[in-house]
Amino acid sequence: MPYIVMNAGALAASVAMAFALLVTFLLSRAGLPFPPVALGQAIIEALPGWMSVPLIELLGFWAQRLLVLAVLALYLGAGAVTGALAAAPPVRTRLVVAVGATPWVATVVLAELLAGAKVDLGADLAASGVGAAVFFAAAGWLLAADRVATETTLGRRRAFFAAVGAAAVVAFASTLVGGAARAARAKAEPIALAIRRLRTREEVVPGDAAFDAVSRLTPRLTRNEDHYTVDTALIKPRVGAKTWTLEVGGAVVRPYRITYEELLHMEAVERPHTLECISNEIGGDLISTAVWSGVPMADLLARAAPKETAYDVVMTSVDGYSDSIRVAKALDPDTLVAYLMNGVTLPEEHGYPARVLIPGIYGMKNVKWLARIDVAEHDYLGYWMERGWSDVAAYHTHVRIDTPARVETPGSVRGSVTIAGIAFAGQRGIARVEVSTDDERTWGEAVLEAAPGRHTWRRWRYEWTPPGTGRYRLVARATDGQGTPQTRVRRPPFPDGSSGYHAVEVNVSA
Repeated sequence: MPYIVMNAGALAASVAMAFALLVTFLLSRAGLPFPPVALGQAIIEALPGWMSVPLIELLGFWAQRLLVLAVLALYLGAGAVTGALAAAPPVRTRLVVAVGATPWVATVVLAELLAGAKVDLGADLAASGVGAAVFFAAAGWLLAADRVATETTLGRRRAFFAAVGAAAVVAFASTLVGGAARAARAKAEPIALAIRRLRTREEVVPGDAAFDAVSRLTPRLTRNEDHYTVDTALIKPRVGAKTWTLEVGGAVVRPYRITYEELLHMEAVERPHTLECISNEIGGDLISTAVWSGVPMADLLARAAPKETAYDVVMTSVDGYSDSIRVAKALDPDTLVAYLMNGVTLPEEHGYPARVLIPGIYGMKNVKWLARIDVAEHDYLGYWMERGWSDVAAYHTHVRIDTPARVETPGSVRGSVTIAGIAFAGQRGIARVEVSTDDERTWGEAVLEAAPGRHTWRRWRYEWTPPGTGRYRLVARATDGQGTPQTRVRRPPFPDGSSGYHAVEVNVSA
């Protein structure tokens, strides 16, 4: 009988924990941090490079999601243990309450110690306080049900409701001090905004209707909602344009600070630009193209007057993430501090209110939620450089086959086949794409569409009539605008970005 009671108690408290997590998740939609995500962020900050890099390599897109699932499992496990202890008479009530409070307290403490730059303490206290209060209230009610009730559990129910009061006081007090209010401020919705002082606009080169007619071929421009996002943070910074400022300092003669309004009043540049994540695998989809508008970083640095000893320019996000580029790259007129994306203010997940846009360099160096630009007199190693990733991070030339199959899974096709996709080499451009349909024994040249802009991908297509039925391996390769062919050597993303030919297999049936 004690074993049955213990299991019933564990189940009841697990249900209570799940309900508490649901309540805090709903609160996160209004701006409060979701406690498991806050704890997950603390774990990310604590992981050394020798652990985080292999995990990212192994899990890729799923790394962060699996981390959050693991943290959720820890919460539910703590709930189950709390219920099991509550149904066991010999166990002290204080221990039962302490175990139930552990995940909520650990979230606040670890998030503040390890991820204080990303997690607002007041908001985290409020969310965890509400979560703990809901958990103890629900657990106390469920543990008093006939199937799990004992004299001991009924007594512990009173202790649980005392814990509810304590947690509620914490949540209410944290709201009063303003932390929760700051975290719950209105989300930055993209707003159409006209450039006030346009210096140059690089018009998007018109596309070819024949390419647009190809099924499953990537659009020339990516909609904001479809643009890839990859961040180190599980919690995205929420920044108010009215309070945001950009500081320019370091090894400069005239350090200064500007507001969002002042940035909007500067002369701006608009152009199409492709961004790609350094974690993108060959054939992957962590690459997108949009039209961006912003102020040349060279203009911002000119006002500050960098010293002759300047070596790097360090860009820091509002959440503490940082990276750097050489001064010469920062002074490139095509390096922008962007504030518009496809004609609207930057969506929150893309760096509102301002981000960096650098030609020829993987996305990790294009810092979002920009807060500081500092000129350094040494080689500065940012977040990913400290973890072993490339400091130069120049784009590799590569091709992706979008159709007839985007992934390496055999398909079935009949008659004439259009093979098509995208090719990208950063600011070097694409001069040629070739396709092999006989396992690289011979190559045919693809038709290229005009690129949308100087810093974008280029779409291509190749018409192929299979000589007969069977399985075929389709391979594509590119030559950049400087005449350098793409390398065939297959390498993983770490540490310099992936390389190699993209290949897919198709089945041709009669």
